[in-house]
Amino acid sequence: MSRLGRLLGSRGLSVQEALEGAKRRALGTPYIAYFAILVIVAFLADPISFTRSWNEGRSAMLAIVPLVFLEAGRRSLAPLGGGKKAFLAWLTLGAAAVYYFAFAQPYVFNSIVSLGTSLGISPTIVQFSWVWGIDYAVTSVFLVFLLLLDRGSKTITPLIYTVGMASFLFIDVLLPENTLGPFGYVVPPVLQIVAGALDFFAPGAAHSRGNILMLQNGPNGMNLQVFWPSAGLDGIVIGLLVVFAICVKAGTGWARGSLYLLLGVVGSFLVNVLRLVVLAAYAMSHITNPQAFQAFHSVIGELIFIPWIIAFVVLILRRENRISNQARLLPSAGI
Repeated sequence: MSRLGRLLGSRGLSVQEALEGAKRRALGTPYIAYFAILVIVAFLADPISFTRSWNEGRSAMLAIVPLVFLEAGRRSLAPLGGGKKAFLAWLTLGAAAVYYFAFAQPYVFNSIVSLGTSLGISPTIVQFSWVWGIDYAVTSVFLVFLLLLDRGSKTITPLIYTVGMASFLFIDVLLPENTLGPFGYVVPPVLQIVAGALDFFAPGAAHSRGNILMLQNGPNGMNLQVFWPSAGLDGIVIGLLVVFAICVKAGTGWARGSLYLLLGVVGSFLVNVLRLVVLAAYAMSHITNPQAFQAFHSVIGELIFIPWIIAFVVLILRRENRISNQARLLPSAGI
């Protein structure tokens, strides 16, 4: 064989080996990596959307990967069984990439806004809750496809989280945040607690009246108008749905399940009060810089709430595993 023939043969062999290696890596991808890639693709398509508040972007998607790991455990680190499942997973990610990058294009975004406007949605809310409600709904569809590929783990909480976000965003479309609506009754007492907490550390610095939180720092003042979404009701309900799913999956029973839900309500409420206190304290320290407050407001919710709900789910799972292990040991101990 000539030198040219050997060279072409070696190149053909190296290309084939590279393709085989890529195929092995694709088939051996850990299950949890598909969810991580889904989030990364959404981030690459629109990084700014991950720095926006609950009805202005995709920041809640940061909870997807931790929730998958919490539910699936070590199983999430193993590859999907069978090449067909891996192929379908990569196909789903390919469709997700097309969607997220298309969604980031101004003409697509504006088309969705125009559709909402034609349906009579308020101009003050159509580019926020309407647009991102659709986005979370589509993300939920991608999650359904990925979660069905590993039915053995019965992972459900990431889907509950995104469906819950989409539901609350669409509720906000029907009951815009610039009106209190039926959920508004929770706002005044929450703000009274926040004002009381701030007043304890800085007497006279905060007062509340209805859904207005009045802040004072020396000669400067700032009024924060709080509506039901900003009062944290969405996070509390979504957190409870996640805890409920974990309780059903772990088979906690009604007694322990009710206790976990009660603790979840109390904990989520306190975490939300903490979020509002931190927001108000930041506003007081930057009382002449509303832009800095808006930037801080966009990220603090997820920075506080997501770690809380993940930590609470971890505590539930550990306690249930301990109870389950003790139950298995009792029969052998009685022999």
